[in-house]
Amino acid sequence: MKKAFFILFLCLFFLQDFSSQCSANSLSSSVVKVFVTSNRMDYYRPWQARGSSSTTGSGCVVEGNRILTNAHVVDDYTFIQVRKESDPKKYTAKVEAMGHDCDLAVLSVEDPEFFEDLTPLNFGELPQLQETVAVVGFPFGGDKISITKGVVSRIEVISYTQSARKLLAVQIDAAINPGNSGGPVFLDGKLVGVAMQLVQSSQNIGYMIPVPIIKHFLKDLIDKKYDGFPTLGVDFRNTESKTLRSYYRINDQDGGVLITRVLPHSPAHGIIKEGDILLRVDDTPVGIDGTFEFQDDQRLSMSYLISRKQMGDQIVFQLSREGEVLTKEVKFKSFPGLVPVPRHFKKPSYYIYGGFVFTILSSDLLRSWGKNWWAKAPLDFLHYLAGTGRLNLDAKKEIVVLLEVLPDDLNVGYHSYHNMVITKVNGQAVESFKDFIVGLESNKDPYTIIQTDHQLKIILDNQKAQNTTQLILERNHIPQQSSDDVAAWISQKISP
Repeated sequence: MKKAFFILFLCLFFLQDFSSQCSANSLSSSVVKVFVTSNRMDYYRPWQARGSSSTTGSGCVVEGNRILTNAHVVDDYTFIQVRKESDPKKYTAKVEAMGHDCDLAVLSVEDPEFFEDLTPLNFGELPQLQETVAVVGFPFGGDKISITKGVVSRIEVISYTQSARKLLAVQIDAAINPGNSGGPVFLDGKLVGVAMQLVQSSQNIGYMIPVPIIKHFLKDLIDKKYDGFPTLGVDFRNTESKTLRSYYRINDQDGGVLITRVLPHSPAHGIIKEGDILLRVDDTPVGIDGTFEFQDDQRLSMSYLISRKQMGDQIVFQLSREGEVLTKEVKFKSFPGLVPVPRHFKKPSYYIYGGFVFTILSSDLLRSWGKNWWAKAPLDFLHYLAGTGRLNLDAKKEIVVLLEVLPDDLNVGYHSYHNMVITKVNGQAVESFKDFIVGLESNKDPYTIIQTDHQLKIILDNQKAQNTTQLILERNHIPQQSSDDVAAWISQKISP
């Protein structure tokens, strides 16, 4: 009897082990290694790139013979290849779509042979806390596929490293290492996330992009154009103070947050007002701390109620304005913000005139100051990213900056000018880079006058500048006076 029981135990043990191995093998068969050669632009020297480099990441095959991976894996790519675990051959791939805000990308492979033995993965649901998930990918340190397991420890809205956008993410304690990025995360044999980032200062704390974000990204691509996750364009604060609630006449309301700022050009501009109390988003009540009830008594930031919408969708808000409850509708539109988020564009716009190098202030430019850029970048620039300049009281579309001056007899007296914000050209306010370029190019006066936000004035002789600019470019080995988009504005004489 004991012998029979022992044999049965061994059979069950090996059967379970065999089943587990088969499950792991079936999961890994749709996971690929991504080989990327990239060459990122130098945003401080916007006419050149920083040089070629190579890296690897992970990806997985989903419906439609598409490969899903992270945007940061294929960022600034010049050449991409993918390889299956069971195949020594690499296949050339190309980027079909990229969402920097959600750190996702879709790749395609033209060779049909690549997909012959691959089965697209099925999507699962957003996991619950304490559920165990498996992270599959190709981390650095080896060439074979790696499978690690971890527990879901937190579901929250966080700032994605790739874009600084705050979106839904899931924290897990499975090992996520460089090279795992873009690899799938499984629960019960279904895809529930994509490995994204890890917390460098902690052990075994990593984040995955969950299914709701992935599905939003793929749904956005149905029309073959990526529009991104919408933002409302408001700032708010809690209404915990009883005095504040009494002042705004919301003592009879259960929750709500105070709108403290509505940004120009945002979807909310002209519809929601400063001093409004936001009570509900669609049919969801908003708590006094700006959160809502989510998944078994958990709470999430109300920003998730915004980001789950698609661009062009409408959303309904219930507001209290001066004690009166109102219903307002907002239609989402593109709203990049005053300082574009990282990798908002691949090639920076620039224009060189008389040796003065002009461009747009972006997060990519700020990151040119390297590690701890937030402590090294010019304060005037940071002012527009996170300071009071972010309020954009002048309703500008972009911030135009003077990066540096390439020395020449023409610009003597201005050689020390660098990292300045431009506010006017020939007396006209500058609201965008295009506005600035048109102001320069359309000037018929003998002189061009450029003014900074510190009231400094740069005065240039137009005839001399036009005669000298090309010589300055050649002397500094700069191939073009401007980026291609600026050249098109000038040649087509498009007005702002």
